[in-house]
Amino acid sequence: MDENERISLRLEKENLELIDGFLKNNPSYSNRSQLVRDAVASFIQMVRQGGDTVSLRVPRYFLELIDHLVAEGYFLSREHGIVRAVEEWFSAERVKEIRGHRQEIDTMTGKVLPVSTGEKEGVIPR
Repeated sequence: MDENERISLRLEKENLELIDGFLKNNPSYSNRSQLVRDAVASFIQMVRQGGDTVSLRVPRYFLELIDHLVAEGYFLSREHGIVRAVEEWFSAERVKEIRGHRQEIDTMTGKVLPVSTGEKEGVIPR
C-alpha cells in the first residue's frame, strides 16, 4: 500500500506560473509535488522554531564569501557563518559603546535616565 496520500490543491494561475518558473531554474526538483512537499515541510519547521528565526537578504558578495568559507570547511553552514558574524559584531565592548552612545543621546534629548546608587533605585544622593 502507498504510504503517501493525495490531496487536491487549488492555486491561482500566478502561483502556478511561479512554481513552474522555479522548477525550470531548479532541476533538483523534478515536479510540482516534490516542491510543494518541501515547501510545506520548511514552512512548518519555520513556524515551529518561532521567534529565534529571522529571514534576511544577504548581499550576493557576502553570501558567496560565506559559501566559499563553508566549502573550505571554515564554517559548518551558511547559518554558522552568519551567526559568527553577528556574535563578533556584538562583542561586549561594542555593546558597551552602543549603550554609552544611547545614554549620550538620551541626555541630550532630555530623556530621564535611571540612576542607581546602590541604596535606592532612581534617587540621586545629596
